Amino acid sequence: MLVGGTVSHGPAAGSLVAPGPCEHGAVKFSLSLPLLKDRSQRDPYRETTDLALIAEECGFDTVTIGHHHFMPGNLADPLTLLAAVAARTSTLRLGTGIFQLPIHNPVRVAEQVATLDELSGGRISLGVGLGWWPLEYQVMGSDFATRGARMEEALSILKLVWTEERAEFAGRFWSFPELTVQPRPVQQPHPPLWVAGVADAAVERAARLGDAWLCGPVQSLAKAQSCLAVHRAACERAGTRPDWILRRYAWVGADRHHVVGEVLPAYVDGLMEHWRESVEDDEERALFARIDAGEEVSPEEIAADRLLYGTPDDVIAQVVRFQALTGCDHVHAAFGAGLPAHTGQASLGEFTEIAEMIRLFGHEVIPAFG
Repeated sequence: MLVGGTVSHGPAAGSLVAPGPCEHGAVKFSLSLPLLKDRSQRDPYRETTDLALIAEECGFDTVTIGHHHFMPGNLADPLTLLAAVAARTSTLRLGTGIFQLPIHNPVRVAEQVATLDELSGGRISLGVGLGWWPLEYQVMGSDFATRGARMEEALSILKLVWTEERAEFAGRFWSFPELTVQPRPVQQPHPPLWVAGVADAAVERAARLGDAWLCGPVQSLAKAQSCLAVHRAACERAGTRPDWILRRYAWVGADRHHVVGEVLPAYVDGLMEHWRESVEDDEERALFARIDAGEEVSPEEIAADRLLYGTPDDVIAQVVRFQALTGCDHVHAAFGAGLPAHTGQASLGEFTEIAEMIRLFGHEVIPAFG
């Protein structure tokens, strides 16, 4: 709990089961920080950074922040907020999930991320993706139609200017004379690049140019498996490590009846509305076609392969299943996240609910895989 503006160590008395020994294969866990903001306060993002502190104390490996322009409940400048998180934490890794790299000048992004790498003592990972809204590209002077090619070039530029001094580049979208980006990143050879996407071209791009592939969170486990086969084959061709991160939306609570009977229907309704905004593959389109045709599709059917939900024991069983089917060793949970942009709400749940989920997950789920 929060005491005097700091985060106390450990759960409230009697609220959590003490961690037990590791029972399953090792898994790292990360989480998405919700954007909780109170503009009436001197520090309007205090609850968001408090959640990062709780995550650090509870054994999470990384926290990430998303990126969208012109959308209520989303953050236009995640790198600045991550600087605040870096200042309040000491061991927790920080990342973007995801940053829309093709919209922005990659040399400027390289400078910002290298600065964060210095501020954090080498704790930043840059998760990147294409996004789905053409307006963001238009306003920022980019081009939605060439977003894949822009991503390829931007990733190449990041790696170039982070690993070489006196670098120069002549490309299709960006060119620059000999220069040295300052500051130099702390991590060598460079801050990790996590590349998102589920189209074959995006998955192959992650294998060639990324340090890890970000999978999900919208896609079903079956879709994740088919993408994973593409990724592993592409990594073998490129001679790279097939590292990847499974992202899942999540809601965990001590009372399964409450989670499944009361929270899940409302949460899945919100998720489905958002997925309509950004649907990417045929499986999701088929799901919407069933619903639009009048078929009753239960929240549990939709959640079964797409969410972590229920009690800690339920979530442990779900992660064990994901492990068995995919071999995943890094799971990223987004507690209550994924609501449609027009709601102006970053996530389902207030600070106290999300903090309790992080604690419950940290004290009962993570030790089973630690």
